[in-house]
Amino acid sequence: MSPLSPTQARLILVRHGQTAHNRERRVQGHLDAPLDEVGQGQARALAVHLHGLGVRPTTIHTSDLGRAAATAGALHGALGGTLTSTPALREIHLGDWEGQLYAELQTTQAEHFGRFWSGDPECSPPGGETPAQVGERAQTYLRAHWPDAGETLIVVSHGITLGALLSRLLGLDYQAAWQTRRLEHGNTAYSVLTVDALSGEVQDVVLPGSPHLS
Repeated sequence: MSPLSPTQARLILVRHGQTAHNRERRVQGHLDAPLDEVGQGQARALAVHLHGLGVRPTTIHTSDLGRAAATAGALHGALGGTLTSTPALREIHLGDWEGQLYAELQTTQAEHFGRFWSGDPECSPPGGETPAQVGERAQTYLRAHWPDAGETLIVVSHGITLGALLSRLLGLDYQAAWQTRRLEHGNTAYSVLTVDALSGEVQDVVLPGSPHLS
């Protein structure tokens, strides 16, 4: 990665590795499904890849859910830095849908399910959060732990949380960005943002990719 200027910091936003629920197309949300064997391999591959790019984080902040924490642990072991776990970076809470198959919900709750997955930022599953709410909690946490000049911060989180957070950091309309899938993070995909450490301005961005899996 290119060197930082004296006023810049770097954010690397990472989605966790694959779980059995991902493989089965089952709604996760706050369910604490662990990484499966594929997911563990993805996390190791990402750690090796980022190490090879010269990434040495000052700190890694991760969701406290096991799939994210295990991914962050692999990165921490390879890259160093301090490791902090927090519920503020959890996936969106998907309420009554958690544990159910996507295919079943498309049939039993077609209208509500379709509205949510169209990217409506104010739509929540029964008993769950909206994308607007999860974006707000993730951004509030990140602003409170913003890196200083010269530092690299890695954030390990989840698909909807990262999309909502990234849309806020880039000043994008969440629903429009969601529908183009431009902010979508596959398992262990990552985005890189170069920011001004004082103002928080995003000066450069590399949108989600997973070159370590190719």
